[in-house]
Amino acid sequence: RCWPDGGVPGGPHSYDARGLIVTMLGLSTTTAAALLTGHTLVAKSLMTVLFRAKITAKATAKQEVDKVCASEFYKRVHAAQLNEAEYAPLLIGGLLYLSLKGVEAPVLCTLSVVGQVWYYWLRAFVGHSHEGGIDPPPYVPGALMRYAALGMLAYNIYKTG
Repeated sequence: RCWPDGGVPGGPHSYDARGLIVTMLGLSTTTAAALLTGHTLVAKSLMTVLFRAKITAKATAKQEVDKVCASEFYKRVHAAQLNEAEYAPLLIGGLLYLSLKGVEAPVLCTLSVVGQVWYYWLRAFVGHSHEGGIDPPPYVPGALMRYAALGMLAYNIYKTG
């Protein structure tokens, strides 16, 4: 016996799978939406700091602008930021809707946040084999998490109607 109450169902130390999942994952729809909004801000700011400030400055020579825009690093970060910008509104808007409806979906929330962060950073800084990255691309699990999250999001929105 590991628990003082012997793991009696309903006891203070009983095993409750749903409670364990909520505790382990622990993200509310509001918190997940806030984290995704913050991540979007970081992704956009990074693009500005790494590239936009330089390539839009009048003092930067056209040859240097062309060199930066043609680099694999720029192309990877740019593609990752655009992809992040496609998913963020869907995820944030849907999560905020569920929050307003009082729906808690910790697995959905965790998949949304972890998938978005995983995909963006590995896509931007590692990439796939055709752009100097590795094969298989390490960002694929993040993409799959986002697909699952969107499916769960659609289902949860449907259930509120």
